[in-house]
Formats: sequence, structure tokens, C-alpha cells
Amino acid sequence: MPKPKDAMKVPKVKKPYHIKKADLHLDEYIEEQNSKNPSLLIERAVTRLKTSFQFKLYLVLQLVAVLIGYGQAMLITGLLWAMIANTGKRKDGELSAYSLFNKDVQAIEGSTDMEALERELRTRAL
Repeated sequence: MPKPKDAMKVPKVKKPYHIKKADLHLDEYIEEQNSKNPSLLIERAVTRLKTSFQFKLYLVLQLVAVLIGYGQAMLITGLLWAMIANTGKRKDGELSAYSLFNKDVQAIEGSTDMEALERELRTRAL
């Protein structure tokens, strides 16, 4: 005995037509995916070093410091300068990994606070 036609029909899944391509932020997604590619990261770093005035200035100063006998001191100074120069501002709403620097000392998700650690230790003791 053949099955009725209604039982054989599979309901179609409706596509979300209310979502527009502009709402998906595809450019940001593609840029984020490309930022994880090691070869692109290395290529971008080399290009920035080649075009950086600060890096060229540092190389000249390092060479002069080596010639007069202060190469190690200049190297330390250069490393400190690189750390200071590469600290930037966070985006709006982005939390710091160090809760001390967040508004209202708000911890990031997944970090362990003392209350959670104490609760965990107390439940394990039983």
C-alpha cells in the first residue's frame, strides 16, 4: 500500500531573508581569518620593519652605540622602547586580561577568582 503524499514531504527550511549581507561583517571576518595566517603575519611584519622610520633610526643608533662601546646598553634601551611603543589602546568594550585595569575591576570570563576557588576546594573536601 503506497504512503500518502503528505507523509513523504519533508518541510523546507526557510532561509533567513531578514539577514542582509552588510549585517554579517564579512570583511571583518575575512580580515580576522587572514590575521591568523603565519605567512601573512611574517610578510606584514617584514614590510612594516622595512618602512618604519623608528626601526631605521634604531639601527643607526645601535650601530653608533656598538662603535663607541655601548651596544648592550642601546640594545636594552631599544627593547624597552619597543615595549613602550607597541602598547596601544584597547577597543571600546574590550576588557583587559588584568582585571585591575578594567572598569569596576571587572574580571574577564573564565578567570578564577578567590570565591570560586574557595567554593571548589570546599566541594572537593566532601
